Order: sequence, then structure tokens, then C-alpha cells
Amino acid sequence: MAEKLREEEKPVERSAPENLTLKGTLFSTLFFVGGSIVLWTGVLLVLFLLRF
Repeated sequence: MAEKLREEEKPVERSAPENLTLKGTLFSTLFFVGGSIVLWTGVLLVLFLLRF
């Protein structure tokens, strides 16, 4: 006799769309955080150069 698993006991299967979503999240996070750092560095550099 095969036992039926309850809903909470079933193993979680990761799907391909979830992996793509995680990759998209990683890309957008790196893009926005990296872009913000570069933009802020550029603003500080311009302000420093305009000081003279």
C-alpha cells in the first residue's frame, strides 16, 4: 500500500520560471545598485571639480 503524502509533506520542486525570476532579480538588483553607486560617484566627482 502506497501512502499518500499530505500537501505540506510533498517535496518542493523548483521550476525553471522561478530560476529565471531569481536571475532577473539578481540582474536588476546589481544593475540598480551598481548604477546608483556609479551615478553618486559621478555626482561627487563633478561637485569636486566644480569647486575650483
